[in-house]
Amino acid sequence: MNSLPPLREIHYVMGTLLEITLYHQSQEEGRRALARCFQEARRLEGIFSAYDDDSDLNRLNRHAGREPVKIDRELWSALQIAVFLGQATDGAMDITIGPLLDLWGAAEQRGIIPSPVLVTEALTRTGIAAIRLFQDGNAELKRAGMRVDLGGLGKGYAVDRLGAILAQEGIASAFINFGRSSLAALGSPPEREGWSVLLEDGDGGSLGLAYLKDQCLGVSESYGHFFEIGGIRLSHLIDPRDGFPLRDHRLGVAATRTATEAEALSKAMTILDEEQGLAAVRRVSGAEGLLVRSGGRQMCTRGFNEAVRFEAVTATLAASVR
Repeated sequence: MNSLPPLREIHYVMGTLLEITLYHQSQEEGRRALARCFQEARRLEGIFSAYDDDSDLNRLNRHAGREPVKIDRELWSALQIAVFLGQATDGAMDITIGPLLDLWGAAEQRGIIPSPVLVTEALTRTGIAAIRLFQDGNAELKRAGMRVDLGGLGKGYAVDRLGAILAQEGIASAFINFGRSSLAALGSPPEREGWSVLLEDGDGGSLGLAYLKDQCLGVSESYGHFFEIGGIRLSHLIDPRDGFPLRDHRLGVAATRTATEAEALSKAMTILDEEQGLAAVRRVSGAEGLLVRSGGRQMCTRGFNEAVRFEAVTATLAASVR
């Protein structure tokens, strides 16, 4: 297998780049697996999209405060996982954040920070406790004006589905990189012990190398996307507990068994303070986490370094996944 060339494809899906690399004895079977993966990613995009009026997600949102609605089984499953992770993270991972995203998106366009009254009003239309899921496949948003947004874990959920497809196709060595924030490793590359991932510190430097094998990794940083109003730098990452964007630089890395968990936990760690963030990671079985705060201060769970065979580096390198 050491002479096998990798198969790699990159497509634009869910507003970012989805890259899949794999090794397989049959190039034809490998290409078929890739085609299935990208087809599935686009199918999930059609269900989860916050921008497509006809998506199942937006159909659910339009019924907020009115009545239960029958939804696609994938959306129902994603909502069930999201509710669990919202509870596990003390509300830091909240998919009902849509009204706050709308409020701050309008504030960015106008260049005016919204008043505390407007933020408080938007908060009344959020909260995972207002999501009801029924065993018959129906779902309900109990408060009028609620809007679910799966931007906090949709990519992770898709990565888990793609990993399952690759396994079904008999692919034993593959790496999925969805937007450089949701990663999954199946097996390892030929003659290597794992897929190496360079973790950046968000300030142009690097933290070190992680090596993944049959693992998932989520990476979130507060200043990955930001905007300014009146000279104040604000993150696009909003704390759903108080309704305000983060203002300082933070980075969260989560290593877990599923990409959905990894994506949600990395965002929650970025939002929560150090002790709360690490406590949230410990509540999820098999999860480990790394936190980086302003000034480069780092904290991690006891098993993080061993879980990903983390190697700290000091040289500034270009981002890479190989």
